[in-house]
Amino acid sequence: MRALAAFALSLLLPVAVTAEPPQPRLALVLSGGGARGIAHVGVLRALEEAGLPVDAIAGTSMGAAVGALYTSGGDAEQLERVVRRLDWAQLFVGRSDRRVLPVTRRDDRHADWVTLRFEGGAPRWPAGLLAEHRINRFLIEHLAAAGYAAGGDFDRLRVPFRAVATDLASGERVVLARGDLARAVRASMSVPVVFPPVAWEGRTLVDGGLVDNVPTSVARDFGAAVVVAVDITSPPPETLDTSFAVGAQVTELLTRRRNEDFAAQADLVVRPDLGGLNAGDFDRFDALIRAGYEATRAAVPEIRALLLAKGVSDLARRPAPAPGPALAGAPITEVTARGPQRASEALLRRLFNVPLGPGYVMERGLRAFDKVAASGLLEHAWLEFEPVGEGVRLVLRGSDAAPNQLGLGLGYSEWEKARASLRLRHQNALGFGEQVELLLSGSDALLLARASLRGDRLFVAGLGYRLAASLAADKPRFFDAEGERQGRTRFERATASAALEVPFERWGALAAGARFGRVSTFSEPGVPLPETRDTVAELFAELTLDNLDDLLWPQAGGRLVVRAEAALDALGAERPHRRLGVEARLARAFGRTALDVAGRYATSRDGVPLYDQFRLGGLELPGHRQEELKGPHALALSAGLRRPLGGSGLQALARVGLGDTFADRVRASGLRWGASVGLGYSSRVGPIRLELGMREGGATMVSLGVGGD
Repeated sequence: MRALAAFALSLLLPVAVTAEPPQPRLALVLSGGGARGIAHVGVLRALEEAGLPVDAIAGTSMGAAVGALYTSGGDAEQLERVVRRLDWAQLFVGRSDRRVLPVTRRDDRHADWVTLRFEGGAPRWPAGLLAEHRINRFLIEHLAAAGYAAGGDFDRLRVPFRAVATDLASGERVVLARGDLARAVRASMSVPVVFPPVAWEGRTLVDGGLVDNVPTSVARDFGAAVVVAVDITSPPPETLDTSFAVGAQVTELLTRRRNEDFAAQADLVVRPDLGGLNAGDFDRFDALIRAGYEATRAAVPEIRALLLAKGVSDLARRPAPAPGPALAGAPITEVTARGPQRASEALLRRLFNVPLGPGYVMERGLRAFDKVAASGLLEHAWLEFEPVGEGVRLVLRGSDAAPNQLGLGLGYSEWEKARASLRLRHQNALGFGEQVELLLSGSDALLLARASLRGDRLFVAGLGYRLAASLAADKPRFFDAEGERQGRTRFERATASAALEVPFERWGALAAGARFGRVSTFSEPGVPLPETRDTVAELFAELTLDNLDDLLWPQAGGRLVVRAEAALDALGAERPHRRLGVEARLARAFGRTALDVAGRYATSRDGVPLYDQFRLGGLELPGHRQEELKGPHALALSAGLRRPLGGSGLQALARVGLGDTFADRVRASGLRWGASVGLGYSSRVGPIRLELGMREGGATMVSLGVGGD
């Protein structure tokens, strides 16, 4: 009997031994450091080329992001493609991406510079200076499937992984080894004040760099034979004569002591020569990746020697753990919302609009997630995936946003001088996602007060509506043929409108409606006009197709807008006329150079009044003042180039164009020409630009602008 038991044990013992995971050979530590963390991509590429296996990764902040993306993908080349997909500079500088909002909710002209939410009359201060939706979306898109297949166990990823975060309440280090992989990375890179913190199992987590920016001790816990740390932390500033330098040094001093609590000795520390590249240089991908690659390639002989000294001779890539359930194609068995109280689950599910039964497709799920985020109903939104039998449960998690929002917009241009706008919004006014808005805007060229109600559903899904009433004082300038100012006039408009809207996802919409009111013309010195008071009664339709990333300085996407208006005497219009306008723009980036081409065609019939004539100039016809040319017909074509100047944040701008307005019909011959060159800078208050314009006849002009036109 004993012999039989021993024989049975001998059969079982090899099975038990082989079931144990093999000891990691090389564990990699990827530190945080903002844009400098992009250098980790070059590190991984150099290790792959040398045939050195990475069996485990521990990362903090940007190091956690790069490490998790690598553990979830195929190789370093694929990692680089994924990392380059997101405009990190736009994300961390805080420049908005207009494509996040549906076309029907965009207002490029009156973009808010700062917003503040209110609830019950009390302000609710934002938890972070920058919006989090784009980074949340990016992490979910690229990490959710791998985390789902691993069953939330980071040891079952292609490469075992750990992310490091900080408990905001206690200051403790939190090592994340299980749970939602995308959300773990989001927590690790939640820079305090910049991004909102992340709720995690009863804790509030922020950036792990506050306590352990180079988590070598976490990597040691994998039990690897060799631990290599990549330290890309910023060096101390050379001078302390600016507020930024002082702030950076204070932060370094405050966090250095806590980092020492978890300091551990790596077998080798790789420090890429990042020179003057700092934490905000997200537009320097090539230089950052090259620095990481070259530093690691130089360290390859030493890494090989360390592995051999530890008895590691087999450097073959080990097979990944057996994959778990696949998220892509998993039948959607349930869709639920957790967290919000004010926004009903029925409303959120209608906005999310993912049907039960079909297999899950990430692209469709993210589009639905975008709709919820764009609604403004949630302050924080996240998308989770839970296995249910053979299918998946989609969980929309979030917290209610304060219903009232105050927005302030500021700007300056040669055309308007100083410009300011004040916007009051109330979300979910009637309980079905409606938005009520009051806009007050003033400049030297236009005074505007507008109240509106907008909804995304009228009787049936996919049919929205817009009601608006406005008072405006339009004060255009008039110029002679050489661009010299003659004077100005004033048109006062009081109108009300109603329209139906059919949206096409976020990138398009078809709207049609009617507008009624009065327009009063007042004569001003230099531009004698008869004073009139006209009744307005018109039908209008507008088709918009727009996925342009930025309206002033685009580098991706296109835009097409077709507008038709008919003022009809049958409706009571005193000045019947018809107008048709077509605007198009296309942008594309070639490396670091962005090219955009814009065109406009506009025509009218039946004696369009002066206040409804087309206006041309500025971007459409460089070298000419904004709205300088006016007429019943217009034609323009322009092209612009934009390229960053080193890492200073400055951009070189150049634009050329042809165009004119016409009294009788559009003609392609004898068009005016214009050109401009200048410098631009993207800031928190919007784009800042200084340009020198030239035009036919040799006249020049200098213009300064802050914010969009």
